[in-house]
Amino acid sequence: MNCVTMLYGMKIRPALIAVFFFLFLGIAAQDVPDPVYPYRLVNDFANIFSAAEKQALEQRLLAYNDSTSTQIYVVTVNDLDGYPVSDYAFVLGEKWGIGQKDKDNGLLILVKPKTGDSRGQAFIATGYGLEGFINDAFAGRIVRNSMIPYFQENDYFGGVNAAVDVVVARLSGEFDADATGSDGVPVWAIVLLFMVVFILISLFSRGGDQHVDGDGHHRAGGGPLFIPPLSGGRSSGWGGGFGGSGGFGGFGGGGGGSFGGGGAGGSW
Repeated sequence: MNCVTMLYGMKIRPALIAVFFFLFLGIAAQDVPDPVYPYRLVNDFANIFSAAEKQALEQRLLAYNDSTSTQIYVVTVNDLDGYPVSDYAFVLGEKWGIGQKDKDNGLLILVKPKTGDSRGQAFIATGYGLEGFINDAFAGRIVRNSMIPYFQENDYFGGVNAAVDVVVARLSGEFDADATGSDGVPVWAIVLLFMVVFILISLFSRGGDQHVDGDGHHRAGGGPLFIPPLSGGRSSGWGGGFGGSGGFGGFGGGGGGSFGGGGAGGSW
């Protein structure tokens, strides 16, 4: 009998069960590191990046945060303290409040390098607000195809930078060739269907809206057919920047975002 079943058997209210759960989460959170101060987006506790690599990656992620308000954190650790990499990532993301509170637009790239007999592990965890764009399957492909091949050559910067490339492209609407919409429907098919339905509705509405002008002539109502512009994807941002970029000290840290358990990882 597990703890939750025992609590229900004791007729303890669900609210109290939630309290017990968050108490457990608080204990687990003690096992993950605190964010470095001054706050930064690249937290290399495992020292797998050179100073130049950390600076380049930090500036890139700061610029992206400032222009889109989306926070992409990179955290490396030497030890997961016995936790599954997924649990470690979710607890860390929640503890640090990665992403903005009102958007939950945070993403964590967690890397535990290969050391001795210990396998290397990587995991991408997403906040609630990004799960629709980077689902578990897509996150898994990023880890397997864009990160691990570099990590197997001990090129950790190359793997993380490649992952950021894919994440940024995905969030900007620049989908991979095999990207699909909901339920596996290709994006181009959704766009085509939308255009066809819109044109049909417009034609029917024009045909049924006729009136007689002052000269006794029948004229079709409505203006010219309007087709909304189709851009390559979403807009470049979700509003103003979150914090300034002026060096490591200018970044304000996590904005209170929440993580819903979305993400995937791999090992090598």
